[in-house]
Amino acid sequence: MKKFLSLVLALVMTMSLVTVSAGAKDFDDNGDIDYKEAVDVISALGIVDGYSDGSFRPDGSLTRGAAAKIICNLILGPTTASALSATTAPFKDVPTTNVFAGYITYCAQQGIISGYGDGTFRPTGSLTGNAFMKMLLGALGYDSSIEHYTGSNWQVNVVKQAIGIGLDDGNDDFVGSRTVTRQEACLYAFNMLQATMVEYDQQNTIVVGDITINTTSSRKDVANNAKDQTISDDDKMQFAEKYFDDLKLSDGTDDFARPSNVWRLKAEKIGTYAKEADASYTAKVAVDDIYADLDLGSSVDKKDVTVYEDGAELKNAAVDITKNDDDTEFGANGVLTEVFYDDDDDTVVITMVNTYVGTINSSVAAKGNKD
Repeated sequence: MKKFLSLVLALVMTMSLVTVSAGAKDFDDNGDIDYKEAVDVISALGIVDGYSDGSFRPDGSLTRGAAAKIICNLILGPTTASALSATTAPFKDVPTTNVFAGYITYCAQQGIISGYGDGTFRPTGSLTGNAFMKMLLGALGYDSSIEHYTGSNWQVNVVKQAIGIGLDDGNDDFVGSRTVTRQEACLYAFNMLQATMVEYDQQNTIVVGDITINTTSSRKDVANNAKDQTISDDDKMQFAEKYFDDLKLSDGTDDFARPSNVWRLKAEKIGTYAKEADASYTAKVAVDDIYADLDLGSSVDKKDVTVYEDGAELKNAAVDITKNDDDTEFGANGVLTEVFYDDDDDTVVITMVNTYVGTINSSVAAKGNKD
């Protein structure tokens, strides 16, 4: 006998887990973008834009010429950069009529890029992650010769420095020898906006006969003593604080009460983006497991713990986060449970988001002519 299911659905919210405002550009292929926060901010600044057909093509390869344009847009701003031109060919395969000639010439003059030994630049060639990181470090003020970004070991030195200051943050699969995609370029440039600029106290070149001696003091962070520090209030000059002072980053929460980054350009809000959770679960999780996963050294009192479900605070759900509680559980199958720990305030935020669209309350066999 054919059997039928009787389903009773309890509908819940089906909102996106990333909430953004109308300030973010709406590309036709937004669903293919993995680094949405980075792409939204970088495109809002006009550093990297989409195509005339409304797409962004996030997985398209970044060319060497396009990378030079990105660097110029970062340093000069898109309006000034667009007016760059070349009176002479910067490389033998880059005539003055090349669409990227002005960008390539500027970056070469600033010592940010270099060509190949045969005098070419190969503007349509793909760019590796290591090569793009080298360009970003140069724009941050790192001296290629002093930091040994040339020679046989240049890639090792570049990657060590780039990873050290977090230029690869957000891409756990970063491989410097692979070709950079458009959305990866946005991610690394986005991280660069928040990186601290550097300078060198003194650089002298002394020539004695046929011997050239370069002397320099140690590298230091550029200071920023402005009252309004728009990216990080640390008295240091982040790249965006120098070149994009209308770009502002603040703390906030998204629709699910998750701690979030809020980006604004002047008065317009680009979007709100949930920060990376310190622990994340998709099944029930006990308090002692949360304690262990946060690598806590002592318990967090329940007065410093806040619990939310679908953005609404559960005032009676807060408990001590202790290594001895294996009875209290949060979440369930179909629920995204994220835990955020603030080690400065020693506080914990637990958010639960119901990601399912319904539940089956009962299943019965068909009776007579009833389903």
